[in-house]
Amino acid sequence: MLAAFYQLALPENDTLYQITAFNVFSAGNFEGTTNYAELMKYGDFGIGTLNGLNGEMIAFNGKFYQIPTAGNPKEITPEEKTPYVTITFFESDQTFQVANISSLSQLTAKINLTLPNYNAIYALKVHGFFNSAKTRSVPIQTNPYPTLTDAVKNQTVFNLNKVSATLVGFYFPANMDGVDFPGYHLHLLTDDRNAGGHLLECNVEEATVEIDQTNNYHLLIP
Repeated sequence: MLAAFYQLALPENDTLYQITAFNVFSAGNFEGTTNYAELMKYGDFGIGTLNGLNGEMIAFNGKFYQIPTAGNPKEITPEEKTPYVTITFFESDQTFQVANISSLSQLTAKINLTLPNYNAIYALKVHGFFNSAKTRSVPIQTNPYPTLTDAVKNQTVFNLNKVSATLVGFYFPANMDGVDFPGYHLHLLTDDRNAGGHLLECNVEEATVEIDQTNNYHLLIP
């Protein structure tokens, strides 16, 4: 099945590739199906996880990082596998500045004002100085796997202060609920590569927001 996918779906720009529908993954299908060596052919930017739901994944500028519950990010080796990922080649369509953002909801509200079409998919990159950021990572699970909701109950939360960092993620429209998580899904990595995770909350002193509207979508169902 994987071989057929890679033969038929040649990498394309302005296209988001996704491994596994979110509702299938979140039901507890955490077994890795695709290795990162193959994924790297289909994008240089994205978010996801690793085999067994082993921490959080963030990728940008062609580098792929795992943020484990121990909190020390590390580059992902090509042979590692993933059960779920969204990935694209990031090409910014619009850029703007934000400052004095007191919460994640305020940040997403600012981004909402710039989106030309709420029924499209957008890749998002935000780089700047964070007065604070609350992130999380989820520990590796054992088979039989729990649901994502139950796995997250054992998450490790990181409270970061005064860091320069990059947010990477996507906006999915409400009409794609189940295919992926509707709304905003963002992961963070600090510039010094010492911390990160799935973003839960933030306070932004100033940042540059880049948005890439994605007009094509490919879903692989392993």
